Amino acid sequence: MNKNIPNELTYYLKLSDAVVIVDEDQFIIDVNQQYEAITGYKREFLIGLSLECLKSSVTPFVMYKSLKRALRERQPWSGTMVNVNKSLELRYSFLTITPIEIKGIVYYIGVMRFAEQLLIEENKIDQKELFKLLALSSEMRDVNIAEHLLNVQKLLEEFLISLFEDKTYKLSLEYVSKIIEYSVLHDIGKSGIPESILYKTGPLSVYEKKIINMHPLMGVDVLNKLAKEMNNKVFDDTKIAENIIKYHHENWDGTGYPIGLKGEEIPFEARVLSIVDVYDALISNRAYKKAWTKEEALSYLKEQKGIKFDPNLVEVFIEKVINKNSIFL
Repeated sequence: MNKNIPNELTYYLKLSDAVVIVDEDQFIIDVNQQYEAITGYKREFLIGLSLECLKSSVTPFVMYKSLKRALRERQPWSGTMVNVNKSLELRYSFLTITPIEIKGIVYYIGVMRFAEQLLIEENKIDQKELFKLLALSSEMRDVNIAEHLLNVQKLLEEFLISLFEDKTYKLSLEYVSKIIEYSVLHDIGKSGIPESILYKTGPLSVYEKKIINMHPLMGVDVLNKLAKEMNNKVFDDTKIAENIIKYHHENWDGTGYPIGLKGEEIPFEARVLSIVDVYDALISNRAYKKAWTKEEALSYLKEQKGIKFDPNLVEVFIEKVINKNSIFL
């Protein structure tokens, strides 16, 4: 099946990014040369196929669900996808789809930029951008997640720089940088939690709590799969990423999950992330709660010193980050 597309759409095929044009029934009606080169499939083969043929089992189902809903409602959409090319290689991409109506007919313009295009010197992938895309693809269901991830990363960076400059913890700049980069991946395991549990407004049952408490272990499984698929080219130190994902819900007094580690048994990177993550979560609106005031969140941090959080690290966070920046008060 081939359709003649309006002249107004041919401009998009000249873009330097990979472009696919889809009709309102979600069938491909044209692609450009860049799209051919990246996927390995010829234009003649792709035209007439459904978009379904290009999806992979690695991309979270919720991403496809979100995409389909947007197309059905004729709304623009953007998100992270994992595509499979002709050689059966996985390709991580950021996709934007824009509906355009011409003479009463709606067309969708998909512009795809692959992770390999986010290159910096020495052919290394821009890790911060890629980790952010991977995190967003896992937590697409929460409309506030992007803001939360950026807030956590920003606060964590300031927190760790203070610790680095203090010299008390003898942190290397490389170690600090990796914690900051991997921090956005801390909740990737939530992609495996049913929405009915994850965003439940009422109290959770014992069973539901057990499911929620499994997300750090699910996250480690996702991390290992990602590292394997990408041949460890992106993750310089999977152990740091694993510690953040697996242990950021452990408590100083040993009452946390999923293992129940206590005190300094909890890896340092998980202890610092936990403080920042909880603080920003408290002052943010969620489907299941209203935002706390910054004063209430600060009071909670103080109350949980030595219980939920490393007492020394909480003191540093309050003094060097919270009290130092009036914007957070």
